[in-house]
Formats: sequence, structure tokens, C-alpha cells
Amino acid sequence: MKVSFDSRLEAIDWIAQNVEDEKSFESLREQLNYNFIYKGEFYVNFDDNNPEIDLSEELWDN
Repeated sequence: MKVSFDSRLEAIDWIAQNVEDEKSFESLREQLNYNFIYKGEFYVNFDDNNPEIDLSEELWDN
């Protein structure tokens, strides 16, 4: 699942509200930085390829 944002602040706020732990926050923050540097867009992508990310269960219910 890919989640896009209009700004870095919006992305960081979303990440902080939707992850379960600091490790997941750091992983998504690094991915956000990488995507912006190399793709010029603010987004994160998570799926079975990055199992270290632990999102809030509410996201999986949607």
C-alpha cells in the first residue's frame, strides 16, 4: 500500500499517528526521506517486503 503526502510535515504527522513503535517510525521516516531524495515525492510504501513496520491495526481494517 502506498500513502502519498503533500508535505514532509504531513507525512511525519501521519507516520507518528499510525505506527505502533519507534522502530517502525524510523523505518518509515527513512523511506520517506529516500523517496523524496530520489523520486521527488513524499510517500511511503509498505507491504510484505518490509515486515519491520508495525502499523496500527485500524489501518488494516480499511
